Amino acid sequence: MGWFLHHYGWRAYALPILVALTVVAVVGVVNSAGTPDAADLGAGESGVVTVTISGSVVTTVTIAGPGATTTVADGAQPTATGGGSDPAASGVDATDIYAQARVAAQIPPTPRIDPSTAFEGVVMGALPSGDAFAKTGAGTFHVVPGTSDPFGSGPDHRTFTVESEDGIQSATADQDFADAVVAILSGPHSWAADGKFTLQRIDSGVPDFRVTLTSQMTTRQADYCGWEVQLEASCYNSARGRVLINDARWVRGAYSYDGDLVSYRVYAINHEVGHALGYDHEACPVTGGPAPVMMQQSWSTADDDVARLNGGGPVPADGKVCRANPFVMAG
Repeated sequence: MGWFLHHYGWRAYALPILVALTVVAVVGVVNSAGTPDAADLGAGESGVVTVTISGSVVTTVTIAGPGATTTVADGAQPTATGGGSDPAASGVDATDIYAQARVAAQIPPTPRIDPSTAFEGVVMGALPSGDAFAKTGAGTFHVVPGTSDPFGSGPDHRTFTVESEDGIQSATADQDFADAVVAILSGPHSWAADGKFTLQRIDSGVPDFRVTLTSQMTTRQADYCGWEVQLEASCYNSARGRVLINDARWVRGAYSYDGDLVSYRVYAINHEVGHALGYDHEACPVTGGPAPVMMQQSWSTADDDVARLNGGGPVPADGKVCRANPFVMAG
């Protein structure tokens, strides 16, 4: 003990104090917010607390709850940071996103989930496990800079901005998301190719609609998408003129797409922008056929599931099950 105190000096006293303070702070957060399932941890919620004295001792304490890192460099004051993620990063070239998207070859397999643990027993609507996503953000939004020439030849001209919630990702990730949105909407099987619409991205003035990447908890707010159906969703809020793309889905996708995240992202943009253009939800027309892009494929491609979630809606419980399809015009 004497050698340890002599060798490390003030750091020998600082280490246990920092460990204790960090654990107390994190436990307080866990107690106030509840203990999340590991599969549902958002950005920076690793469940690991690491206390480091640079060049000397590293102590790691694992607990159930949001992670934090405290680093003390020699002669420096302690600083604390959460983990981070790049929710828009996917390794996919946005300009090639349509070339990689596809209609599913078969009806998606049912995940091995206990129906009693899924909302209304709809296991297809559960959020798949995967990378960290933005669980919370500032609740305010910013326009991602960038414009485009008009694309499409339809008589109905609509303008849109691409936006992101403040505090959920980097400027580079914002640009990646914007590039993906433009690539999807200008693609050969999207709304601009059906002969009815011409779309154009702007970054100033008042657009016809706003395509916005949004954190999980902001999306769930009652004045955005709501949480009546307790399955992760994106939506179009007509009162705000805002398409809200839930980052939980943007990062994790949906079981209906059986791990095909590229195709799911094409679907999510096409579906929610379809609402902004005036289209309502649709049912599966024939078992084994491609689902309409306006079917609620984030939750299921089975009419029975969708009817259970939206009682009295436009989808009947008729036993039909479709294949996942991200395109406005399946090709």
